[in-house]
Amino acid sequence: MNEAFIDTNVLLRHLLQDHEDHSPRSTRLLQAVARGEIRAHISETVVFETLYTSTSFYKAPRPEIADALSELLHLSGLVLDHKQEILEAIVLWVRETPLSFADCYHLVLTKALGLTEIYTFDKKMGRYPGVTRIEP
Repeated sequence: MNEAFIDTNVLLRHLLQDHEDHSPRSTRLLQAVARGEIRAHISETVVFETLYTSTSFYKAPRPEIADALSELLHLSGLVLDHKQEILEAIVLWVRETPLSFADCYHLVLTKALGLTEIYTFDKKMGRYPGVTRIEP
């Protein structure tokens, strides 16, 4: 089985379908991952960059890009550290629009690590059940 890392631009081209050549090629690659022909790795930074670029630069609506990316992340052939936490953070990111994806991920990861408190000056970070925001 072929195994490789997938960069952000491949996910963006697939999700946005905005490039005549790159978008179909990206989709074919991800379909091969879905069929189990390729085992693909991505990193947390690829997820961060995909969400940020698609919503800030391309103005894609949060719920639409979140649903599409979550669907990709559920592919069994797609390897990502902390996949479950990333998926939970995406749900929180859609629900809590004042929070950045990074903030959402930090809150979810705090809880996943078995911690109940997060040190931050950001008052918006007090929005996640089970994690208490405290100022240093």
